[in-house]
Amino acid sequence: MNIDFENRTINRRSFLKGAGVVGAAGLLAACGGSSSTAGSASASASASASSSAAAANSGKPLTELITYETSGREIESWNMLYSQLATNFNVTTNIWDGLLSFDSYGKPVAAIAKSWEHNDDASVWTFHLRDDVDWVDINGEVKDHLTSKDFLVGFEWVLNAKKNEAANTSMPSTTVVGAADYYDKTDALDNDAAYALTYEDMLAAGVGIEAPDDYTVVFTCMNPCPYFDTVASYVCCYPAPPALIDELGIDGFRGVNYDQMWSCGPYLIEEFVQDNTKSYVPNPNYYAKDEVTRFERITLNMISDLTVGYQLYQNRELDELELSESTLTTIQADPSNEYNQQLCEKRPTKYAYDFHFNYYCLNEDGTPNENWNKAIANESFRRCFQEGVNLIPYYARFNKINPLKCENNFYTMKGVCYNSKGEDYTSLVAKELGIDGEKYAYDGETMVHLRDSSEDSIKALRDKAVEELTALGVKFPIKPPFYFVAGNTVAQDNATVLKQCFIDSFGDDFIQLELRTYVSSFAKEVRTPKMHAFVINGWGADFGDPVNFVGQEILHDDNAYYAAVYSNSQLIAENPEDYQKDVVAQFEEFTDLVNEANAIVDDTDARYEAFAKAEAYMINHSLAVPCYYDVRWCLTHVNEYSKINAMFGPCNYKYVNWETSEDAYTTADYEKFAAAFDAATA
Repeated sequence: MNIDFENRTINRRSFLKGAGVVGAAGLLAACGGSSSTAGSASASASASASSSAAAANSGKPLTELITYETSGREIESWNMLYSQLATNFNVTTNIWDGLLSFDSYGKPVAAIAKSWEHNDDASVWTFHLRDDVDWVDINGEVKDHLTSKDFLVGFEWVLNAKKNEAANTSMPSTTVVGAADYYDKTDALDNDAAYALTYEDMLAAGVGIEAPDDYTVVFTCMNPCPYFDTVASYVCCYPAPPALIDELGIDGFRGVNYDQMWSCGPYLIEEFVQDNTKSYVPNPNYYAKDEVTRFERITLNMISDLTVGYQLYQNRELDELELSESTLTTIQADPSNEYNQQLCEKRPTKYAYDFHFNYYCLNEDGTPNENWNKAIANESFRRCFQEGVNLIPYYARFNKINPLKCENNFYTMKGVCYNSKGEDYTSLVAKELGIDGEKYAYDGETMVHLRDSSEDSIKALRDKAVEELTALGVKFPIKPPFYFVAGNTVAQDNATVLKQCFIDSFGDDFIQLELRTYVSSFAKEVRTPKMHAFVINGWGADFGDPVNFVGQEILHDDNAYYAAVYSNSQLIAENPEDYQKDVVAQFEEFTDLVNEANAIVDDTDARYEAFAKAEAYMINHSLAVPCYYDVRWCLTHVNEYSKINAMFGPCNYKYVNWETSEDAYTTADYEKFAAAFDAATA
């Protein structure tokens, strides 16, 4: 049986290389309490999560996995400490481990830390490390032994502004004693002086991390922090190999290539072909090799679009595939289609997608796009995005069968945190927005914000915006530039449908998206030169607290990711034009509300209520606007419910403990998986 399987696998891999399937993207669309657990907890939890699958499908498991990414999302950094992008994490999480991971229910479990505990008020957290973890090179040869020192080195690297040059310091800076001060200290130094600093200098500066012995790491928080285990699972608390940094130098380690990087995770990179293929093989010296299940090989291929992916899946050249709207429609409409009974609805990804407006948009020649900048500074205009746009056709691009399952009314993702009554934080936001209860209940027919609207009320909102903006010299229709990656037909179709949503909602003389393309890097080609009018992208929780979401939009904080690099609200706040003063004042009020909520450290319920008020303020003033959740349909040989289901950190695409089947899973199988998961987490 193994021989037959190997022959089939070799043929599949050979086919893909010969076909030259090339793109540049990722599988995704763009960062509490006391615990003590054993290292095998992850394996046992995942086995429990997927036990119903075994009964539902008797197919033999895959020993090798062939999956994909779509064009536009190639990995940009192999340094786990540097990036905040899911497209990087989805790869690097398989070659690096941190203190903790998560099980299929989203609960923290052991990784390099075999156990952990906190003091009575959760201000001091102690992690006890395994003593059998090694760093290996790309060939799987042991290069060094991992100890607590490696976590000190990694923490200093993250907090050193000149070494890391990354915006992933918000979590340690807002939780760990002295972390923010050390970052500021390094930021004020020149490169040479900052590069010369070591973890000993960090400790001498009073940063709240210590290693009392080779296998213990202790963090001291500024305040009680019952969610610090979720912080500790993020890359800001990952180890770094001191010997590799010494070998490559600071600049070399920051920009390390895949064949230079050492691994302490479950896999090694077998092959990497830019914009084409990544393949993984098991790390032979992985510390948990007897505690988790792994594939013998994983091949991840770049494909131009999901239509190509469907062809490959039909030929058994892929083991899983999210379906485009057209393919899903075709299969669903034909009961005789061989895949009709294999349509599987996935659970939402951990990302809440939002409209992020650019308040300082520039033209391609570098001059301000005054027409857009004046429009987006106007609250009436922004409210049209919030209250007047029917996005159901756009949702159907992701979920044709149940499009309204994609509707998102919050900035913070569901499931991030719960109050003492077990209420999801987003339910508190719903109350503040006045959309709780029956008004908010899913009906499968009408978007929540349109249930009290009429054609006349939407027209009145549009007319108000036109009147106010015409007085400022704004010309209609407003034509915001909206970018998608060149050559990606799915992205192009999505953009075209979105453009039509605005026309259908407001007429063709109000907003007409100007569709533009970039070649490979949105960050370099569009975001940095500030040419986007708005983007639709998602934020996933880095840790279990609302500040991780709303804190990305505030002023006067270098770690506010979206405010700094997408909305440019921090930029206009420095010297606003007259037409920008109202929106800057709203951002200031929102910032105050967030900071007031974040100052509540001794009452979690009060903290969440305060954050809910802040989030509702942002949404009510349409400073950023919730857009959608990603709920897709797929054809698959992978049980989605056996995967790591972390709301926090980079671990969700770690290829361990995945339950798979040579026989494709069916609709009925997935319904059973979903029901079992819901019952286990109720």
